Amino acid sequence: MEAELEVTTKNRLKTVPTGSVLVVDDDDDTRLLVLRALEAGEIPCSGASSGEDAMAQIMVNPGAVDTVLLDVALPGIDGLEVLRLLKLSPATAQIHVIMVTGTATLDSDVIRGVDAGAAGYLSKPCSPSVLLAKVRFIRKQVVGERKLRDQLRIVSLQAMTDPLTGLYNRLNFEARIVEAEAHARRSDTPFSVLLLDLDHFKTINDTHGHRDGDRVLVHFANTIHAVMRADDVAFRYGGDEFVLLLPACSATRAVDVAERLRRWLSSSPFRFTDGSDHVIAFSAGAAASQPQEGYSGESLVSRADVALYRAKAAGGNRVER
Repeated sequence: MEAELEVTTKNRLKTVPTGSVLVVDDDDDTRLLVLRALEAGEIPCSGASSGEDAMAQIMVNPGAVDTVLLDVALPGIDGLEVLRLLKLSPATAQIHVIMVTGTATLDSDVIRGVDAGAAGYLSKPCSPSVLLAKVRFIRKQVVGERKLRDQLRIVSLQAMTDPLTGLYNRLNFEARIVEAEAHARRSDTPFSVLLLDLDHFKTINDTHGHRDGDRVLVHFANTIHAVMRADDVAFRYGGDEFVLLLPACSATRAVDVAERLRRWLSSSPFRFTDGSDHVIAFSAGAAASQPQEGYSGESLVSRADVALYRAKAAGGNRVER
């Protein structure tokens, strides 16, 4: 029975449960004892017999392991090198590592490990109760940090998104166009922007009210989504102005996108709350980044803005480039 349990446990070592503790120790007896203690404490866990085995298991699904019990002395790459590799990669840098040593608590390797980012250390042999207390404390920290990262991610997304239309906002556009400019320089491929401004939007607000005005903006944003390519990104630039960022796109192609948007709007008039229908019209300015300008995003937006002004001055409901 004991032999069957050992074989079963060894087979289970290669499965990494989500949110698990990975026990890395080249001594089979020690590793199995630790795994049994964790399982008795209802902590999901798996094991690895070497640094290479540990890295292979972690890299299959970096998000599955949140804590590593890592022996300092391992064959092949040792515990300190495994720690260094984990902290080096953005995909694994958040994993908490507890260094395990069979030597004195002031061992220089342990000190170097803590300096390198280990969450703490344990000395062998270690009682199951102390082991579980340490692991539970670290895992509580993991949960707290994960919640904080999720909250920060949500706040960051909200800061970059227009709450009315769900499109990205101007702040996001200003960050994205810098990235697009850098990519264009590397690939020597132009990108385009399309500035869009609703025609007679003030009249819509004055006639039908701001609630219907907001509904028009949402309708327009949804129609933009319908005509975009997979790589295109739409933003609410401010008020009734919108912008499309079009990677690997010429000015001619940008004009085509605007014309397709016009056709979609013409085929689906907007219905106001008073029951009247109205085709939403817009003016647009299109421009492509140019190699002689270093694919400058600032120059590109300036030229698109001038083109938009020409479209407005010519009576609106048109695209200029």
